[in-house]
Amino acid sequence: MRFSPECVPCLLNRVIYETELVAPERVAEALSASMSILSQTDWSRRNSAEVATIVHRKVYEISGSIDPYSDLKRRSDEAAETIYKRIERFVKASEDPLETAALCSIAGNVLDFGIDVGIERPEQLEQKFDALVKEGLAINDLPEARQLLMKAKKVVYLLDNCGESVFDRLLVKEIKALGPKVIGVVKGEPILTDVTMEDAVRVHLDRCFDDIISTEEFAVGVDLKRAGRRLLKEIDEADLVIAKGMANLESLSDEDVRPVLYLLRTKCAPVAKTIGSKRDANVAKLFV
Repeated sequence: MRFSPECVPCLLNRVIYETELVAPERVAEALSASMSILSQTDWSRRNSAEVATIVHRKVYEISGSIDPYSDLKRRSDEAAETIYKRIERFVKASEDPLETAALCSIAGNVLDFGIDVGIERPEQLEQKFDALVKEGLAINDLPEARQLLMKAKKVVYLLDNCGESVFDRLLVKEIKALGPKVIGVVKGEPILTDVTMEDAVRVHLDRCFDDIISTEEFAVGVDLKRAGRRLLKEIDEADLVIAKGMANLESLSDEDVRPVLYLLRTKCAPVAKTIGSKRDANVAKLFV
């Protein structure tokens, strides 16, 4: 997805937010550096996730923190665990556990901070969750994805945010019940609220997947030009890639990765337009 003018205020608001978390006295410096990067960027030629990666790397350097969202990540996991058993029963009792688990996993995608998604603290998840699930799926390609999963030997699962990843356990269980081996993918370094290997182990994702590997990079989404060889190999061999969240869509939509199932909430207009949906919708979109 190309970087657009609408991405500018969103990215700068995120810069302010994450710097205030750990170094509020350096907000002006971080904002100035970010605007300088953006002023030198040829937007028509750059992927939105790639631009965001460059900006966040600089902001992390200025703030002096390698993981400014660490507290929010732990709190997001705790908030998700608080309602996990209830969501697990909901999935088991549903007529279509695969679709219901996917919907719950997508609803957890609101655990994303520094942008306007209708939730400001992880602790608000419990009161928001049922309404998010009741919205259903604005795009539902899960019937087609199910057919691929039933024939698949290997699925690569690109994780997104902490908290959301707790609900991913339910979806991975349903996927594995259809037969394929599932490889989980975490971030190589802390970036935003995304799951790292340490975060994955904290919520027992290592017990859920057949294997967990790292992107081996600092990147918003996945930058295939810099990703580790193991990840590239697994994606190449996968019968289906499942990509959670907007950043994975932003980064992979310019790449020849097929088939890929995007599971996300459309939290901004550019992403909604790219995937063919309205904003603030739950989406399960398959590209083959």
